Parts: sequence; structure tokens; C-alpha cells
Amino acid sequence: MAATVATPTPAQATTSHAYEPMPNFVGMGRTSVYAEMFSAQLYFKTTGVGANTSQWVRVVSEIPAAGTMIHPLSTVILQVSSTPAPIAVTVAAARHAAAPVRPVTSTKPVTKHVISSKPVTKKHVTAKGPVTKKHVISTKPVVKRKGTVTVLAVTRKNVAKPTSTKKKITHPQVVDFRVGVATWYSYFPGQCASWYLPQGTRINVESLITHRVVSCVVTDRQAAKGNRVVDLSEAQFAELAPLGVGVVPVRVTW
Repeated sequence: MAATVATPTPAQATTSHAYEPMPNFVGMGRTSVYAEMFSAQLYFKTTGVGANTSQWVRVVSEIPAAGTMIHPLSTVILQVSSTPAPIAVTVAAARHAAAPVRPVTSTKPVTKHVISSKPVTKKHVTAKGPVTKKHVISTKPVVKRKGTVTVLAVTRKNVAKPTSTKKKITHPQVVDFRVGVATWYSYFPGQCASWYLPQGTRINVESLITHRVVSCVVTDRQAAKGNRVVDLSEAQFAELAPLGVGVVPVRVTW
């Protein structure tokens, strides 16, 4: 055990016999202990690891305990250690250290360069559809020398011309019609007589009173002409008007 004595100077020594509380030396280093012992006018002895070689670095405990009333010029015992004090870790730091590490996912797309081991083959693409030739005058003149005279010749090259599509003009269908009166006679249903239309022509007969329409094929000739435009069969005339009226104004279209 090595004893280290801090001797107060006569000017600093107290003549009072009053007791003073024991300072707290726990955790102090050598320099701080020497200064505090000199200020409190105390002597001390060291024990523990590094006490014999004076290689200790901190105080672990003290006798008497801190706060005990002691007389100045008393000798106290300090238990020392040659290892530094452990680093204090706060609760927040401990929680942060114990928290699992979360992987960081980037929002930026990752581009991967993949080298293929397959050989790259070129495909020959052929144009579809007919290709027409068009002679276009090039803007770059070609210089030809003929003797001592320089002649500027214009070259022509073939350029594919798109096939032009022309819209066909459709003419509106012309519908012929004639307005007059229709009569009836005993004839085959679906057939009628006309003096101006060729046989085999299908016509539509519309009543200008009831706007009913019947259809028939011209298979007979009328004797009368003029205002009488068609002679219907008995059955088809009855669809336009009663047979008793005899005639009905109609419009014939074909």
C-alpha cells in the first residue's frame, strides 16, 4: 500500500477544531484529488490496482464515505483503479443501438445492364405494298469536267412515291315519280298496269290522302293515258282506299 500525503502549508492550516464534511472523491482523477485534498487540508492513502506504482487514474471508493464529518488534517483512504471510467450510455442511445436496422429502399429506378450471350442477328425488313418511282431533282450539283470547260450537271434519284388514294364521287340516286290518279280492276294481286313504264318495273304507289304505300310489278298495259298513272289490282287498291270511291290520288315512284 502506498500512501500519498498532501501537506497543507502553515499559512493555509486551520487552527479551528471544527469538523468538516468529507468531500466526494469518487470518479476523480489524480490531479483533481491532489487539488481537492490540498483545499480541504486532508491527508490520504491509496489502495487498489495501481496504488503501489502511482499509475492509478480514478477513485473507485473512499473511507469514510462522502459527507461524513471529519476533522481537518485527518487521513482518509481512497480505493483507486488503473482503468478509466466506463462511458455512460443514455437510455435514448441504448434504444437507438438496440433498434433493428431497416433497409433503405430507394425510389429511383435501378437500371440493370444485362449482357446477353446470344449472338445478335440482323433482320431484313421488306417494305409492303407497291413502290412507285419518282424523279426528284437533287439540290447538290455534281461537277463534271469536259475538256477545259466545267459543266454543272444535275443528278436525279429515285424516291418512293406514296400511292395516292382518290375519293370516288358518288352521285345521288335519281328517283323518278309521277303524280296522278289510280284506278282498279280485277287482276292478279301484286301486279299492275301502266302505259308509260316497261313491263317488269317494280313501282311504289302512295296514297296522297292516307299516305299508305303498296308495291307491285308492271305486267299489263293501260288503255287510258293522261292523268291515270296506274291501274291496281282489286286487293291492292283496297289497301289505299275503299273500292267504292273508284279512283284515288297517288304518287308513283320507281
